[in-house]
Amino acid sequence: MIEVGALIDTVKEICSSIGPRPAGSEAEARAAELIRSRLEPLCDEVVVEEFRVHPRVLQGLIVFMALMYLAAFIVYFLMPPVAFLLGITSLLILYLSRMRGKAVLDWMFPEATSQNVIGKIKPRGEAKRILVFSGHHDSAYLMPLFWKHKPKLAMIQNIAVGCLALLTVLSAVKSAWIFLYGGSSILEGPLGFITRGLTDYVLSFNLFDYFMVVPLVGLIVTFYFMRNMVTSTPCMGANDNLSAVAVILSLAEEVSKRKPKNTEVWIVSFGSEEPSTKGSKFFAETHKEIADKALVVNLETVGQGEIGIISKEKSVGVTLSKEVVNLILEAGERAKIPVRTVEIGYGNTDASSLVRGGIKAATIFGMDENELFTLWHTPEDVPENLDEENLQKVKKLCMEILRIVDSSS
Repeated sequence: MIEVGALIDTVKEICSSIGPRPAGSEAEARAAELIRSRLEPLCDEVVVEEFRVHPRVLQGLIVFMALMYLAAFIVYFLMPPVAFLLGITSLLILYLSRMRGKAVLDWMFPEATSQNVIGKIKPRGEAKRILVFSGHHDSAYLMPLFWKHKPKLAMIQNIAVGCLALLTVLSAVKSAWIFLYGGSSILEGPLGFITRGLTDYVLSFNLFDYFMVVPLVGLIVTFYFMRNMVTSTPCMGANDNLSAVAVILSLAEEVSKRKPKNTEVWIVSFGSEEPSTKGSKFFAETHKEIADKALVVNLETVGQGEIGIISKEKSVGVTLSKEVVNLILEAGERAKIPVRTVEIGYGNTDASSLVRGGIKAATIFGMDENELFTLWHTPEDVPENLDEENLQKVKKLCMEILRIVDSSS
């Protein structure tokens, strides 16, 4: 039996009273306070942990990569060694930022304060395990590419990065050619047009210079990507990710009435997930003491779509906890809720930051036919497009997870 409206009402309340909640904003702080007030009467302990964040760093990274690509492309024809340095630096920064979760460029952008809200429900007996149910309360900015070319997101990004890598290789090859053979007259720079004429100038290109048509295509793709990913219009964020907030608040109410025997339950709402999962990264850094006995079930966009389990987040190179994935699968079988595991090709969740920090975690999410997040960074991410039945199924799944963990503690 579905309890009509119970969970969607929470989403509607936050959307109507607060609205969009960009990371580091006053609206995000108000959402954190509302969540705290809801958890206070249900939990044995509630804490709000503040941390500093650079809210525009992810969009800033996109702009930075595009401008570095443009600079490297132009400089290639004048000073190939400098183009190589620009290209290799850009790729290294991208790798460290996305694949390793390092705060390489954060210092370049304005700073703000964000909040994680943590509610703890103690068990009746000794706490042998900690089970964390998490989501995030900040909302994203609109990204038109997510509804224009959603199935091709990974491909478009990979074309841009691959072409930048090719430009870097061509710059290295041309630099070596200059060093070994003195280069071609193209090295005379723009004055070559004047001294020898356009025809001679073009004919003086080395063979590998003509491969630059590929980086040119990549440069066009890169600026198209930037134009359709970097905006200043915030989403309402009903599904991404108030759907998770509604579920975990309802879980807190349920668990507070019937406390587990040996499992301590933490209800956690992260701030600043959208700018590179900063809230969960801060949580992992400041709660290393729970790593040995904690399991985290993270929820993302669970208000619509097929219920799935993310086992790997390819775009950031993180494999999520197999133990937690198997736990969710077992709970799905017991609760008779169909779930399946997927390796998402684009995007990432708070679970990746937690796993990097040594905490076992995996993500339950609502996915579309592309095996990507539903209502993702679009104008349609509003309460009216959520499915109450989905929310209730995810809540039931989480309660079954708790029963399994507690029975084995």
